[in-house]
Amino acid sequence: MNIGKFGLAATGAVMAFGSLFAATPATAATSGEISIQQECRNAPYYPSVAGGWAEFTVRCGGNTVTVSGRVVDTSADNRCARIKVYWPSENRTSYSPKACPEGQSKDFTLYGLYAANPQVTLYTERAGG
Repeated sequence: MNIGKFGLAATGAVMAFGSLFAATPATAATSGEISIQQECRNAPYYPSVAGGWAEFTVRCGGNTVTVSGRVVDTSADNRCARIKVYWPSENRTSYSPKACPEGQSKDFTLYGLYAANPQVTLYTERAGG
């Protein structure tokens, strides 16, 4: 793994387990978010923010990119953990189901066209909103 090629930008408390982010530089929008440009690979990613974590893979085949995994709420803070995927080639965003309350996990599978690497963001948002 060539660390010089990979970047990770985050605000708030972020914890990464091992060498899990094979990504190009990206930005985090607000506190409690982590956003990374993803590459297709068979190994899973494990991003974490205050109040949630996720485990997902990015797979490419034919004309499709699939982002699938699960998102977990880890805090009794009246917030839900969620994944959003921005598909640059389509200029659209997809969302996972919200995981909340604390301890709940939600599986997701999101699809896009295989024209550019998706930007995947793990974040928390207010429950019910």
